[in-house]
Amino acid sequence: MNNDLENEIRALVAKVIKKPEAQVGLDTNLFTDLGIDSLLGIEIFAALDKKYKVDVPESKLREVQTLRDIIRIVEEALKGGK
Repeated sequence: MNNDLENEIRALVAKVIKKPEAQVGLDTNLFTDLGIDSLLGIEIFAALDKKYKVDVPESKLREVQTLRDIIRIVEEALKGGK
């Protein structure tokens, strides 16, 4: 896992959900622990698309539970994988 990418995505997620970066742990459940709802999830992925030019398929969005999941999906998208 790329530490720079991890830090950038953590900062982006924290900004969207208006929480301190320290609360956005790699394995923190974004929904049950941080209170993210589906609309915030869409905002996060829109911000990721804007920053990294990655179009994440809706099917992938359903796989996301943690920051680690988001990082994995972005890494796959950046590598051209689905």
